[in-house]
Amino acid sequence: MKKFLKSLGICVGLFVISSLIGGIVSLIFATFLGNSNEFSKYLYVMIFISDILTLILVHFILLNYDKKLLSKTTFKKIQANEAINISLLGVGISVVVSILTVILQIFIPSYTNVQDQLMSTHSSVFQLVIVILLIPIYEEILFRYVIFGYLKENYNTVCAVIGQALVFGFFHLNIVQGIYTFLLGIALALVYMYSESLVGSIILHIVFNLFGILIIPTLAASSPVMQYIVIIFGIVSLVISILKILKKYEYALYK
Repeated sequence: MKKFLKSLGICVGLFVISSLIGGIVSLIFATFLGNSNEFSKYLYVMIFISDILTLILVHFILLNYDKKLLSKTTFKKIQANEAINISLLGVGISVVVSILTVILQIFIPSYTNVQDQLMSTHSSVFQLVIVILLIPIYEEILFRYVIFGYLKENYNTVCAVIGQALVFGFFHLNIVQGIYTFLLGIALALVYMYSESLVGSIILHIVFNLFGILIIPTLAASSPVMQYIVIIFGIVSLVISILKILKKYEYALYK
């Protein structure tokens, strides 16, 4: 029980730190921008600045425990065929999540506001880079390397995978994103274990965001036929990638 409460305290502490830093950054931007329309344009810039500051603070906290935030082996290279398999998995998961989101949105229509915020990134290449490329890197360092790494040291693999996925889902602060990021978090942790490198989970996360935010909405909006093509391609990609990844990395589950 004591170990569980300590783990819960660490996760809650990280959430509080992240929220406080985010609040301070937002307040600074609001002071200088004033206009609410201008404020919304810089939403993901603010989030990314908050993410960087959070990682810096986490780094110094870990130093007090004689631990480093990152090491040389954290971003170990993975083979090209592994990257392809992981990318296909990202495409497949993104398509499945897109379908799941449409279904959940029927019951939780307020999620439309979140989707509108994500779609607003299309008007800025810089914001697209932040959402598709930079935020996934931050989230993989924090959730897979720091949180999952800690949980895996203190609990069995199943508990660690589910635990970090729950935290990952909770951090997104809305029901729809919480559901699909929980499922995504499980996949990201498994890929991190399989590839034995944060590069693997980062690739999966980037591909997931790229297709979910930019490619799938663009293709699906082009024609009804394209919607079916995207769904079929996504399901085929998911099945093929899972079979290939399980075959190659089956031993990782028993480490």
